[in-house]
Amino acid sequence: MKKLFASFFLVVFCLSFIGCATIKVGGNAQLAPTTSTGEKIAAKRCWYVLWGLVPIGDNSTDSIVPANSKVRVETKMSVVDFLLSGLLGVLTIQTKTAEVYQVK
Repeated sequence: MKKLFASFFLVVFCLSFIGCATIKVGGNAQLAPTTSTGEKIAAKRCWYVLWGLVPIGDNSTDSIVPANSKVRVETKMSVVDFLLSGLLGVLTIQTKTAEVYQVK
């Protein structure tokens, strides 16, 4: 029984670090190539349940992208996201960060 519980815990623990999350990139701006450099102007953490299948709240960049500008958007899993997902992954909660860079 202990081996079964330990195996189950190990599987759930490993699953808490994976996920598939979608961040919708949008807004009234022109997207720049990924090779462009720029200044970071905004960041947003998006929350998901069921390891990224269902967003909790707004998962788009519409509110943080400035209008009529040229931007580059990066979606990433930061150290904070990794720690939050590791702790809350047992409850199937994941996070991802979207960062907006203004390109000149």
